[in-house]
Amino acid sequence: MENVHPLVKQWFSCWENGNIEALPISDDFSHTSPFGTIEPKERYLEIVLKNKKDFLGNTFTILKQIQEGNNVCVQFEQKNANTGLEMIVCEWYVMDGDAIKEIRSFYNVGDASIQG
Repeated sequence: MENVHPLVKQWFSCWENGNIEALPISDDFSHTSPFGTIEPKERYLEIVLKNKKDFLGNTFTILKQIQEGNNVCVQFEQKNANTGLEMIVCEWYVMDGDAIKEIRSFYNVGDASIQG
């Protein structure tokens, strides 16, 4: 992950270490995925912390990154040792200063569900 944008690198590190409260996201953060859009930061963290056990145990391997201005796109492989889940994900990040303002995440969810 040596060439990965520093905020994206911090994002992945927080997830791998379970340090969700330190995610580098802005107060007006928005996350869009196959499950819908969650905003702002307060609501996003509420849902993530409620489902924290489902998000832990992941490792991430960055496959590709492209960057244009404040926009970064990362394709990565996500593996979870606890569940055996493996998938390829593509995420578009919109940066705002020293925080991530928006993420648009693309992946096949299969039978997964998030409790909101």
